[in-house]
Amino acid sequence: MNFDTYKIKDELLEIYSGSEETFCVGKILSKNRDSILFRSYDAQGKNDGLHFIKSSNISEIKSNTQYLRKMQLYLAYWREQEDAPLTNPFKKHPALSGLLAYAMENKKIITVFCSSKPDELLTGYVETYDNKKIKLNCVDMETACIYETATLLKEDIFYLEVDSLDNELLKYANEKIER
Repeated sequence: MNFDTYKIKDELLEIYSGSEETFCVGKILSKNRDSILFRSYDAQGKNDGLHFIKSSNISEIKSNTQYLRKMQLYLAYWREQEDAPLTNPFKKHPALSGLLAYAMENKKIITVFCSSKPDELLTGYVETYDNKKIKLNCVDMETACIYETATLLKEDIFYLEVDSLDNELLKYANEKIER
Protein backbone atom coordinates (compact mmCIF):
# COMPACT_ATOMS: atom_id res chain seq x y z
CA MET A 1 0.00 0.00 0.00
CA ASN A 2 1.31 3.44 -0.93
CA PHE A 3 0.99 5.94 1.91
CA ASP A 4 2.59 8.85 0.03
CA THR A 5 -0.76 10.51 -0.72
CA TYR A 6 -1.59 10.96 2.99
CA LYS A 7 -0.28 13.86 5.05
CA ILE A 8 1.58 13.04 8.24
CA LYS A 9 -0.09 14.34 11.44
CA ASP A 10 -2.66 16.44 9.59
CA GLU A 11 -5.10 14.14 7.85
CA LEU A 12 -7.73 12.14 9.72
CA LEU A 13 -8.18 8.73 8.06
CA GLU A 14 -10.24 5.56 8.22
CA ILE A 15 -7.73 2.69 8.21
CA TYR A 16 -9.14 -0.74 7.33
CA SER A 17 -7.27 -3.88 8.22
CA GLY A 18 -9.96 -6.45 7.70
CA SER A 19 -13.60 -6.29 6.73
CA GLU A 20 -15.27 -3.21 5.25
CA GLU A 21 -17.07 -2.66 8.58
CA THR A 22 -14.00 -2.73 10.84
CA PHE A 23 -11.67 0.23 10.80
CA CYS A 24 -9.67 2.55 13.02
CA VAL A 25 -9.75 6.33 12.86
CA GLY A 26 -6.43 8.07 13.19
CA LYS A 27 -3.68 10.34 11.96
CA ILE A 28 -0.47 8.90 10.55
CA LEU A 29 2.53 9.91 12.69
CA SER A 30 5.17 8.09 10.67
CA LYS A 31 5.37 5.66 7.80
CA ASN A 32 7.65 3.60 5.64
CA ARG A 33 6.86 1.18 2.85
CA ASP A 34 6.36 -1.70 5.31
CA SER A 35 4.23 -0.13 8.06
CA ILE A 36 2.55 2.91 9.57
CA LEU A 37 2.36 4.31 13.08
CA PHE A 38 -0.76 6.32 13.78
CA ARG A 39 -2.54 8.08 16.63
CA SER A 40 -5.92 6.39 17.00
CA TYR A 41 -9.15 8.02 18.21
CA ASP A 42 -12.18 6.29 19.69
CA ALA A 43 -15.78 6.87 18.59
CA GLN A 44 -15.99 9.95 20.84
CA GLY A 45 -12.87 11.54 19.38
CA LYS A 46 -10.68 10.80 22.38
CA ASN A 47 -7.09 9.59 22.13
CA ASP A 48 -7.10 5.80 21.84
CA GLY A 49 -3.35 5.27 21.74
CA LEU A 50 -0.70 4.59 19.15
CA HIS A 51 -1.24 1.86 16.60
CA PHE A 52 1.40 0.15 14.48
CA ILE A 53 0.17 -1.81 11.48
CA LYS A 54 2.14 -3.58 8.80
CA SER A 55 1.13 -2.36 5.37
CA SER A 56 0.41 -5.93 4.26
CA ASN A 57 -2.47 -5.99 6.80
CA ILE A 58 -4.09 -2.78 5.55
CA SER A 59 -6.83 -3.40 3.02
CA GLU A 60 -7.94 0.20 2.44
CA ILE A 61 -7.55 3.79 3.62
CA LYS A 62 -10.28 6.38 3.24
CA SER A 63 -10.09 10.13 3.72
CA ASN A 64 -12.61 12.97 3.72
CA THR A 65 -15.68 10.80 4.40
CA GLN A 66 -18.83 12.10 6.05
CA TYR A 67 -17.97 10.07 9.16
CA LEU A 68 -14.49 11.64 9.30
CA ARG A 69 -16.00 15.12 8.99
CA LYS A 70 -18.04 14.36 12.11
CA MET A 71 -14.96 12.97 13.86
CA GLN A 72 -13.00 16.15 13.02
CA LEU A 73 -15.68 18.08 14.87
CA TYR A 74 -15.42 15.71 17.84
CA LEU A 75 -11.66 16.34 17.97
CA ALA A 76 -12.34 20.09 17.86
CA TYR A 77 -14.84 19.69 20.70
CA TRP A 78 -12.18 18.17 22.94
CA ARG A 79 -9.80 21.00 22.16
CA GLU A 80 -12.46 23.54 23.20
CA GLN A 81 -13.92 21.85 26.26
CA GLU A 82 -12.85 21.29 29.83
CA ASP A 83 -14.39 18.76 32.18
CA ALA A 84 -17.42 20.39 33.75
CA PRO A 85 -18.14 19.69 37.40
CA LEU A 86 -20.97 17.26 38.13
CA THR A 87 -24.07 19.33 38.89
CA ASN A 88 -27.77 18.64 39.07
CA PRO A 89 -29.75 21.28 37.14
CA PHE A 90 -32.95 20.42 39.03
CA LYS A 91 -33.96 21.61 42.49
CA LYS A 92 -35.96 18.41 43.11
CA HIS A 93 -36.35 15.09 41.35
CA PRO A 94 -37.86 15.93 37.93
CA ALA A 95 -40.82 14.32 36.25
CA LEU A 96 -40.49 13.29 32.61
CA SER A 97 -42.13 16.60 31.61
CA GLY A 98 -39.45 18.50 33.51
CA LEU A 99 -36.71 16.68 31.64
CA LEU A 100 -38.40 17.29 28.30
CA ALA A 101 -38.79 21.00 29.12
CA TYR A 102 -35.12 21.21 30.15
CA ALA A 103 -34.02 19.51 26.93
CA MET A 104 -36.26 21.64 24.72
CA GLU A 105 -35.43 24.97 26.38
CA ASN A 106 -31.70 24.29 26.33
CA LYS A 107 -31.68 22.68 22.87
CA LYS A 108 -30.25 19.45 24.29
CA ILE A 109 -30.13 16.17 22.42
CA ILE A 110 -31.83 13.35 24.32
CA THR A 111 -31.81 9.59 23.88
CA VAL A 112 -34.94 7.57 24.67
CA PHE A 113 -36.07 3.97 24.85
CA CYS A 114 -39.78 3.32 24.38
CA SER A 115 -41.77 0.24 25.32
CA SER A 116 -43.44 0.41 21.88
CA LYS A 117 -39.97 0.12 20.25
CA PRO A 118 -37.85 -1.74 22.85
CA ASP A 119 -35.07 -2.61 20.39
CA GLU A 120 -34.76 0.92 19.00
CA LEU A 121 -32.80 3.74 20.55
CA LEU A 122 -33.97 7.18 19.40
CA THR A 123 -31.72 10.22 19.70
CA GLY A 124 -32.62 13.79 18.85
CA TYR A 125 -33.99 17.20 19.78
CA VAL A 126 -37.39 17.64 21.44
CA GLU A 127 -39.39 19.70 18.96
CA THR A 128 -42.66 19.75 20.92
CA TYR A 129 -44.40 17.79 23.63
CA ASP A 130 -47.70 17.77 25.46
CA ASN A 131 -49.36 15.50 28.03
CA LYS A 132 -49.51 12.58 25.59
CA LYS A 133 -46.99 12.94 22.75
CA ILE A 134 -43.45 14.02 22.00
CA LYS A 135 -42.09 15.06 18.62
CA LEU A 136 -38.41 14.21 18.38
CA ASN A 137 -36.19 15.48 15.54
CA CYS A 138 -33.99 12.40 15.25
CA VAL A 139 -30.25 12.83 14.66
CA ASP A 140 -28.26 10.13 12.88
CA MET A 141 -25.41 8.91 15.11
CA GLU A 142 -23.14 8.28 12.09
CA THR A 143 -23.53 11.57 10.24
CA ALA A 144 -24.82 13.97 12.94
CA CYS A 145 -27.61 15.05 10.54
CA ILE A 146 -31.33 15.21 11.30
CA TYR A 147 -33.05 12.47 9.34
CA GLU A 148 -36.68 12.32 10.53
CA THR A 149 -39.24 13.52 13.06
CA ALA A 150 -40.62 10.74 15.26
CA THR A 151 -43.83 11.03 17.25
CA LEU A 152 -43.67 9.11 20.52
CA LEU A 153 -46.22 8.44 23.21
CA LYS A 154 -45.01 9.93 26.46
CA GLU A 155 -46.30 6.96 28.46
CA ASP A 156 -44.12 4.58 26.37
CA ILE A 157 -40.83 6.21 27.39
CA PHE A 158 -39.05 4.17 30.05
CA TYR A 159 -35.55 5.61 29.68
CA LEU A 160 -34.33 9.12 28.87
CA GLU A 161 -30.73 10.31 28.69
CA VAL A 162 -29.77 13.98 28.60
CA ASP A 163 -26.42 15.79 29.03
CA SER A 164 -24.44 12.66 28.17
CA LEU A 165 -21.06 13.04 26.55
CA ASP A 166 -22.25 11.18 23.44
CA ASN A 167 -25.23 13.50 23.06
CA GLU A 168 -23.19 16.67 23.71
CA LEU A 169 -20.67 15.62 21.07
CA LEU A 170 -23.46 14.78 18.64
CA LYS A 171 -25.09 18.17 19.28
CA TYR A 172 -21.79 19.96 18.74
CA ALA A 173 -21.27 18.17 15.41
CA ASN A 174 -24.92 18.62 14.35
CA GLU A 175 -24.79 22.36 14.96
CA LYS A 176 -21.63 22.69 12.86
CA ILE A 177 -22.95 20.51 10.03
CA GLU A 178 -26.48 21.98 9.89
CA ARG A 179 -25.25 25.61 9.55
